[in-house]
Amino acid sequence: MIKPGDIVELLPTNQRNRQLRKQNGKWEWVVIKIDPETICFNKQEGILIQSVIDHKHDRWVQRADIKLTEFRENRR
Repeated sequence: MIKPGDIVELLPTNQRNRQLRKQNGKWEWVVIKIDPETICFNKQEGILIQSVIDHKHDRWVQRADIKLTEFRENRR
């Protein structure tokens, strides 16, 4: 179960995700918020994530676009 504070990996599920991973090295992201009815996904669940290496960069993704890598409780 993904929750705010967890570290996730952005998967190469679309062109923008592949570009972020390859050109910008933005593989790891922190989950900021989970919204069950996000407007950008036609009232479906959306997850707001923030880049670990660039805290000014955040984006909305769907659950299929990310993979949990580290639970919040396991972070120092």
